[in-house]
Amino acid sequence: MMLDPRTKMVIVVCLSSLALIYNTPGQLLLVLAATIVLLFIFRFNLSAIGGYLKPFLSLMLFLFILQSLFSPGGQVLLAAGHLSLITTGGLAAGASVVLRIIAVTAAAMLFTTFSSRDFILGLVQWKVPYEIAFMVSIALRFLPLFREELINVVIAVQLRGVALKKIPWRQKIDLYRRLVFPVVYRTMLKAEQLAVTMEARGFRAYPRRTYLRRLNFNQVDYIVIPVFVLITIILIAW
Repeated sequence: MMLDPRTKMVIVVCLSSLALIYNTPGQLLLVLAATIVLLFIFRFNLSAIGGYLKPFLSLMLFLFILQSLFSPGGQVLLAAGHLSLITTGGLAAGASVVLRIIAVTAAAMLFTTFSSRDFILGLVQWKVPYEIAFMVSIALRFLPLFREELINVVIAVQLRGVALKKIPWRQKIDLYRRLVFPVVYRTMLKAEQLAVTMEARGFRAYPRRTYLRRLNFNQVDYIVIPVFVLITIILIAW
C-alpha cells in the first residue's frame, strides 16, 4: 500500500498513544497485533523487530521482575509469611510494561518504511521549521546508531574473554554501567563529525530552502488519516 509519509506519521502517533495509555496486557496485545498487521502490509521485515529488541531483553526482564514484585493486587501466587511477593496483578503489570515497549518499538518501525528525506519534507509541508524537522530526523537516526555502538562495545568486551552469560547478575549490571560511558562517548564523536559536515555543506546559509519535489496526498490518505484519528479517539474515550 502506497501512503504518504505524513499518513504513516499519523498512524505511528495513534498507535504509540494507545500503547502509552493502555495498561492491561489484553489491550496492549491488540495494539501490538494491529501494528504487526500494518508492518506486514507495508512489507516490513518483521524479524528486524527482534533484532532491535535483543540488546534490551535484559532490561525488559528486569522491568518485568521489578513490576511483578512491587505492583500488588489480585490473587497471591507466592508469599513469604505475611509478605506477598508475586500476585496476578503484579504479573499483569510486568507483562504490560514489556508489551508497551514492544508495541512502541514496533510502531516506530513504520518510520523505516520511508526515507529520512521524506520525513523532513513531510514535516516542512506541515509548516514545521526546517531546523526542527531536521533535528527530529537526526534524533531518530541516532537511536539505531546508539544501539549499534552498544552492540560493538559488548562484542569488544566478549573478545577480551569476558563471558557475559556466565558472570553473576550483580557483576553484569556493574559491567553494563561501565559500558555506558564509551557508548555515549563514541556517539558524541559521531555527532560532532555530523555537525562539522553540516557546516561544511552550508547548513542554514540561506534563510529559505527550496525543494526538488513535494509530497501530495491521494484519496487513500484522505480516508486513512481521519479513520485512524477517529478510532484512536473512540478507543481512548472508551
